[in-house]
Amino acid sequence: MEYTMTTHMNYRKEHIIYTSIWLMLYLSPLASLYMRMSSNPNIAFSWHEILNAWAFNTIWLVLMLIHNFLLLPVLIIKRRTWQYMLLSLLLLVSCTYATYLVRPMHPRYAEIYDTREMIDRNYYICGESGRGHTPQLCWELEHNPKEDLCRKPIHGGKNFPIQRHNPDELRPLGPLAFLGPGEAVAFIGGLLLMGMNLGVKLYFKTQEDREQREKLEKQDLERQLEYLRYQVNPHFFMNTLNNIHALVDINPERAKTTIVELSKMMRYILYEGDKKLIPVQREALFLKNYIELMRLRYSSRVSINLDIPEMMPDVLLPPLLLIIFVENAFKHGVSYAAPSFIDIKVEVDQKKLKFRCRNSRQEQKPDEKKKKGGVGLANARRRLDLLFHDKYCLEIKEDDKEYDVQLEIPLSKDNN
Repeated sequence: MEYTMTTHMNYRKEHIIYTSIWLMLYLSPLASLYMRMSSNPNIAFSWHEILNAWAFNTIWLVLMLIHNFLLLPVLIIKRRTWQYMLLSLLLLVSCTYATYLVRPMHPRYAEIYDTREMIDRNYYICGESGRGHTPQLCWELEHNPKEDLCRKPIHGGKNFPIQRHNPDELRPLGPLAFLGPGEAVAFIGGLLLMGMNLGVKLYFKTQEDREQREKLEKQDLERQLEYLRYQVNPHFFMNTLNNIHALVDINPERAKTTIVELSKMMRYILYEGDKKLIPVQREALFLKNYIELMRLRYSSRVSINLDIPEMMPDVLLPPLLLIIFVENAFKHGVSYAAPSFIDIKVEVDQKKLKFRCRNSRQEQKPDEKKKKGGVGLANARRRLDLLFHDKYCLEIKEDDKEYDVQLEIPLSKDNN
């Protein structure tokens, strides 16, 4: 896959999201302990609790790294769905079992758990109290350096708190301890984590695919437009040569002048025709040169009117877009036997161009009546669709005596 700027930006955004999430997860035990210490002065800061929470987080961090960099490529790039699902399930079960092993288990957990002398989830009462006392057990816990469940009293009196683990945080006992409720919660949490990772990855992958698809569509559009331009040039050149051929027999001097005018137009086609956009003044000058060329060929029986403003705004349009309709008017609207007319009008403002071409219509042969336009008009319609989509308006009206083309297209002020 081609590495693009969007791919790089999506990669950075994706990993900023992951870093932010994991930074909050690793800071959450500190924030939780701080809030509990603020609300209960009997709770002391414990690195043991923090490190234990970080150990759990690290397991799920490893799961996400493996899932993100090793398993997701199996699904997204190689499209191996079943292999991805099996490997993901194996990874999830392994990490869930790792959380079970990380949970602390006291050697005398059963005896401690049976006493059930708790003030809350974090403290155990030793000595005499209203609930009874277990002096022997408390003495053993307090004086055993290997045990981290008791601590010295922090105030006088017979009742003093002893730090201990919450029973829910210790490793459960029993033959099927691995299938306990704590592990079920861990399994579901890991599944949600993998789903989040998959969702984020697919979101950015969709963006990259959309950009790639738009790029391919743009390249295809440029190829089609280039192909249509190459069709326009020979079509125009062929019609102009036919005009010169007719002038050679009628008026050789005019034919020479026509060749000069033709050279100007061919220079325009060669140097301006390959550009995406050109100033509207140049396209208007090209139309004027073409009309002058046609006036040299036809007699006064053909009325040719051209209305183009002398001053135009600095706006751009695709080259050789209007000439097709003018060529079509001379090809089908002029007759040596009967009076003919061609009226061309161009209006330009800052946002759009209005073009109108009216011409007389000569009697057609039966086989020509079945045709709805030649190659030139078909190419013009296709170019308009590719260039402007639904932002242009082309209206063609025709009857037995007149053919009327009205075109309105948006204009641009830059080459983008």
